[in-house]
Amino acid sequence: MKHGIVPLKWIVVLMCVLMCSGCWSKVEINERSFITAMYVDKGGKPGEIELSLSMPLPNRISPEGTGGPGKNPYALVSATAYTIADALEKIQTDLTRKLSWGHTRVVVFGEAYAREGIQDTMEWISREPLFHLSSYVMVAKGRAKDIADLTPVFEETPSDVLREFATEENMLKTQVISILTADKMNQGFAAPLLQSRETVMQSENNARKKWTSQVGAALFKQMKMVDTIPAEETRSVAWANRKLDTLAISLETNKEKASMTVYNMNSKIKVRLVNGRPFFDITLLGKAELNSVIPVLKVKDIVGVRTIEQKANEKVSAYLTQAIRTGQRKEADILMLGYRLEWAYPRIWKQLRPVWNEYVKNELQFHVNAKINIQFVGSESSF
Repeated sequence: MKHGIVPLKWIVVLMCVLMCSGCWSKVEINERSFITAMYVDKGGKPGEIELSLSMPLPNRISPEGTGGPGKNPYALVSATAYTIADALEKIQTDLTRKLSWGHTRVVVFGEAYAREGIQDTMEWISREPLFHLSSYVMVAKGRAKDIADLTPVFEETPSDVLREFATEENMLKTQVISILTADKMNQGFAAPLLQSRETVMQSENNARKKWTSQVGAALFKQMKMVDTIPAEETRSVAWANRKLDTLAISLETNKEKASMTVYNMNSKIKVRLVNGRPFFDITLLGKAELNSVIPVLKVKDIVGVRTIEQKANEKVSAYLTQAIRTGQRKEADILMLGYRLEWAYPRIWKQLRPVWNEYVKNELQFHVNAKINIQFVGSESSF
């Protein structure tokens, strides 16, 4: 080896050593509190917020835990302040573990707070590097903190219940990234609306416990809640957003009373110019299976099947039309139609974007058309 020349193998060894040196700023897992859900309410004073965080309790989850039977394996910690950062500092001061946002999947806003505006919280969320933009956002009728007290009959924690509400796609699913996008593009959005009530539960030894349901959607314009829509209309909005798994429809024609399950649900939203102005064609697509028909509908009765299809299409179209109209009255583009316009006609969108809210209320033109195709009519006895 020549003097002053370092062999290649020693350079490789040195690089490996440096790469394996570890993380100097690491925090051990047993020194963290993993936040699973975040609840934000209006405080008692003007401008105040009440922040509540739900976290699992490791000492009650582990087999050797000392929590004892009958004790919840999760905790809810709250603090009141004028900003999210100040409230978090108060909570952190009283905890023995460092807060971690890597497992947060649910954000719930109380109705009073949502009506005043969620801008501050969403701004903080967008700047927190560990907060997942795929987290789900919901609104509670009343206080968000009360939702955290629901009874998790089928899951381990309340936050698990809320997360499954979204992932099961039985109603509406709204994520942080969608809200931030709507805000940047001066458009509206819809978020699931929750309601809690006390009821007697057999699974809880017939005690009165809190049960939480999805009852519709909260409509937002510029980060402020402006109205609500019922469950049927909410499902139609989820269908248009391609975030609905299945849908049950019951209806009556002049001859039959029927119910069906719609599956393979899809949608198409296209924009075209009519007299130089944007016109939106919204199509809801799906296949269906008849669950019941009274009187009995024979397989060969094609006319009866088509009549039921037409009635179902009219019903679904009316639900989505009414939901959009409700948003229109509040200047809220809940389907983010402006996003479609930007892709198809960027020049027109550039002209309308500054006045899009007013345009939605006064001049928005659209048509909803549902196309449900009944694939199975079931089997009936021939006697």
